[in-house]
Amino acid sequence: MKKVLVAGSTGYIGRYVVQELKNRGYWVRALVRSTEKIKQPGAHLEPAIAPLADEFFTGEATRPETLAGVCDGIDIVFSSMGMTRPDFVHSAFDVDYKANLNLLRLAMKAGVKKFVYISVFNAHHMMEIQNIQAHEKFVDELRASGIDYAVIRPTGYFSDMAQFLNMARSGIMLSLGEGDKRSNPIHGADLAKVCVDAIEGDDKVIEAGGPETFTYREVAEMAAEVVGKHPFVASVPVWLADGIAAVSGFINRDIQDVALFASAVSKMDSVAPARGTHRLRDYFVEMLNMDGR
Repeated sequence: MKKVLVAGSTGYIGRYVVQELKNRGYWVRALVRSTEKIKQPGAHLEPAIAPLADEFFTGEATRPETLAGVCDGIDIVFSSMGMTRPDFVHSAFDVDYKANLNLLRLAMKAGVKKFVYISVFNAHHMMEIQNIQAHEKFVDELRASGIDYAVIRPTGYFSDMAQFLNMARSGIMLSLGEGDKRSNPIHGADLAKVCVDAIEGDDKVIEAGGPETFTYREVAEMAAEVVGKHPFVASVPVWLADGIAAVSGFINRDIQDVALFASAVSKMDSVAPARGTHRLRDYFVEMLNMDGR
């Protein structure tokens, strides 16, 4: 039985990867900062991992002194570890690059056979954004390491699309630009299958999106229909969004990255090879039912 370390195990993708690994008969060690979140399901319907992982290792990937032994006895490392929101303590480079590099170095020292990493689709079009730079700098380290590897490049997650549901509930829908750019976001469970397939396969780079492609306007309309409201739609011109992003850099670089990323994806299509079976409307309905609204 192969043993897998999952970093980012309490995040949206990490939880589903733990589940998929167990479904396929792997032994799983989950790296967590604390055990506080492991017994509860995630905020976007993802499973609790307490009954799924075989072992929990408590440590901070940004502090390598807390990781001693984390890769011992491990065959494969999977990491979806990355900064999802500003914490005003760590930078994107601290988490997306340095923390993953800490893990890679320990994996190499321990004789791990393969390292699978989640990066970003269309990254080469967004290299002015710091957290994209951090992702890709780590990808460069991974390629140069000599260890077998795979890099997964998803479009957007269903959890990202939940913002449209939240705006529809609030009665105010913000739209960047014309909302005419297309994307095929992917459900966490579908992406988890792609990730475990990558563990078992030979492909070095795997691009992945969901089975349905929408414009951002269509996603907004779907969210409003599911909620049963007709929200006021406020369209924010892309030039104004870029200006807001520039100003936000004086407040916090990570907040600026979030704004720059939102602006960037509003300017281009993000459609990757279709994978999986989960439908976005079903996810919206499930989220609505979970909240009892």
